[in-house]
Amino acid sequence: MLKKYLQQIKDGKSVHYTKLLQLLPPGFYQRRSELFKVKATGAGKWLLTVLDEQLFEQLWQSALAPADRQTASLQGNSHNSVTSYCYLLLYHNALQSPRPDLVLASNNPDGSANISQGYQPKNTLLLIENEENFFCYPKVLQLTNQMLALSLNLDNCDVALAAGSRIGSALLTGWLAQYNQIYCAFDFDAAGLEVFDTLQKKYGDKVQFVVAPDLTPWLAGFKYQPKQKTQLEKAITLAAKHRLFGLEAAFLQSKHFLEQEVLLAQI
Repeated sequence: MLKKYLQQIKDGKSVHYTKLLQLLPPGFYQRRSELFKVKATGAGKWLLTVLDEQLFEQLWQSALAPADRQTASLQGNSHNSVTSYCYLLLYHNALQSPRPDLVLASNNPDGSANISQGYQPKNTLLLIENEENFFCYPKVLQLTNQMLALSLNLDNCDVALAAGSRIGSALLTGWLAQYNQIYCAFDFDAAGLEVFDTLQKKYGDKVQFVVAPDLTPWLAGFKYQPKQKTQLEKAITLAAKHRLFGLEAAFLQSKHFLEQEVLLAQI
């Protein structure tokens, strides 16, 4: 937004000066009288004349999208840039330890992602949303097989901790793309469906949501009260969009969500 305002100033257009001041980094805010001459042109609109071109150029450079998180921190807010690294925990059949393996993705200087993985990936990946279920992955595999009539195990499927929206990181694009089939064992709620929706938009129909066509045997597990009515409405909309009609019906009947941990107790 700051860059947009600065471009308008460059183009000789009026800007909302109060909002501009709110966006200025502290050092430039303190020197605002050195930067601009201000003239009112209408309600909430001001024409700004640059007084110090060199100082304005420094401000312009600070407003450009940072190349990495370290640069962003020097600009005053590391959150202006995504992190340069992303990791996931993973179970696969080459493990010699009960502890999960680590997949690490990082930015190369040319902007591409470098993936570090010490295993040969299977064709299929099971993504588990939360830690409790991930560390009980044999039960989740069993549940997935039951709900989708599959025969998944570590001989034909890798199992990763999705960790909520982390799985949507751009750094993991290449890693996810190597799989031919991706199953999402997420919470039956708006957040879980939104992450699934994002993944399917990016990777297509090879991404599937782990849910049975008929959820009658699990209906008693829909106990989590949505914090807002809009969350339930969003979940219903996404379930219908992806033709998850059993899940849509469960939302409509129960008016509640189901957390994946509930399913562990039923296995």
